[in-house]
Amino acid sequence: MGQVDPVKRISESIMMTNSAMQWMFVFLAFLVQGILLFNFATRYWKPSIEREYGWLIYAMGFLGLILGVVLAFGGQPWYFVAAPLLYAVWSAFGYSVDVSRRIPWRNPRRWSIFIPYVALFILTQVSFWIPLWYVGLGYWIAYTALYVLNTGLNIFSHRLSTESLAQS
Repeated sequence: MGQVDPVKRISESIMMTNSAMQWMFVFLAFLVQGILLFNFATRYWKPSIEREYGWLIYAMGFLGLILGVVLAFGGQPWYFVAAPLLYAVWSAFGYSVDVSRRIPWRNPRRWSIFIPYVALFILTQVSFWIPLWYVGLGYWIAYTALYVLNTGLNIFSHRLSTESLAQS
């Protein structure tokens, strides 16, 4: 009897079609954008809610890790696997500096944290965005609109935070 490849056995046990795995990818991409929209909007309109629930955006990194592993063992192309795994890395880093260790790195700016945080954030968002083109143009356009809205809210809410700190 021949030996069974353990990776092949795991991927066969997942028993999902490419379509199902791509739908999970689309779901996570839009879930992340939805949570980011909630987070940035509450930072502006209801900061107390953002302070209480902002950690959820980092906690969702576990979903990214799980999905990345499922996509990898399911034989998906690297560009579908990369985004959820990058999201997990960004989430772990963000949780470490923002929630666990509470390092004040935004104001005053600590470049040793700012540069990897922002680079991982942008890389993660673009890594979700690009594969959506292959799944469907409508998803790609909707994600683009949400990304632009989130980026504007993010910049605006951080500027307000910086201005209010400067006036204190």
